[in-house]
Amino acid sequence: MPDAVNDAVAYGVRVVAAEAAPGTDYWRVLRVHHLTPAENGGRHHLFLDVLDAVGARIMGAKVHVDWDGGGRDLVIDKPATEPGANEPMWKWEVCSVYVPGAPSDRVENLHTAHPDEAAGNTLFHHSFLVIFQQARAEVAPPPAASAISGKVPGGAGHALVLADASGREVTGQVGTDETYRFEGLAAGKYTITDTVDHRVAGPIEVDGVQSVQVDFPPAPAVPRLLAAYVLFGPLDEPATRVYLALLAGHLATQRLSFGFSLDEACRAGQVLLVGQHSDSDKEALAAAGVRVQELPVDPAKLLKALGPSS
Repeated sequence: MPDAVNDAVAYGVRVVAAEAAPGTDYWRVLRVHHLTPAENGGRHHLFLDVLDAVGARIMGAKVHVDWDGGGRDLVIDKPATEPGANEPMWKWEVCSVYVPGAPSDRVENLHTAHPDEAAGNTLFHHSFLVIFQQARAEVAPPPAASAISGKVPGGAGHALVLADASGREVTGQVGTDETYRFEGLAAGKYTITDTVDHRVAGPIEVDGVQSVQVDFPPAPAVPRLLAAYVLFGPLDEPATRVYLALLAGHLATQRLSFGFSLDEACRAGQVLLVGQHSDSDKEALAAAGVRVQELPVDPAKLLKALGPSS
């Protein structure tokens, strides 16, 4: 209970929280207030009120007051200009209050045996205001602490997409050790897709708490249409035309397949790279399981690396 709700903490007043099941109605303490001398006027009373969920007084509601050796119900029936009910506290009497009939917070250790105060409240002349309000016990959000992890054979560096039953997606990446992990998952069913080779793991069901390990199936075999392929850069680049003219004889005599398509190159067993190629192209070839040989960019060194054309 925050001190802003209970400003009578300095007088030993405490609030014991109700034991209410999540999602059920209960009575919560909205405020506990020790009356100032100006408010109290020398009295020794409990002033009580009961409000509905929107803050309106509930006429006819009951509040129960306990003290050593006795207790009674009070009815909220006073005019709107004053608290709904009141009860005197006598010398050495220690009181508790709560709303009967449903789970209720309980305010305890209410009494008047406090020393004289310079401002005016004196021994046995202290009063307290207690206001209850109808509330609903919060429903705890479902846990989201599950984890799914496992191995992606041959998938180092691959991007993964985890999707739940509603289609929400989370992306991840396979580590250099070919493992992956998704954490902070709520209960539900998930599928994980390898965006490079389209393998799928799942559906995988978790309860929001446990961790499970699911390995991907082996990497799909890539059909090798060609034993070897010479991959040039884009045909519209001047450098590509130079390399084509330079290597025309060699390609013809060695009967080497060649072209400008990364997709075709990914289906070859071995690829010879001619000219400049991006890192992403090289990564795609490696992911496809292609053996890659980068040939020299300098024309003289290129011809020497290839050897005689006949």
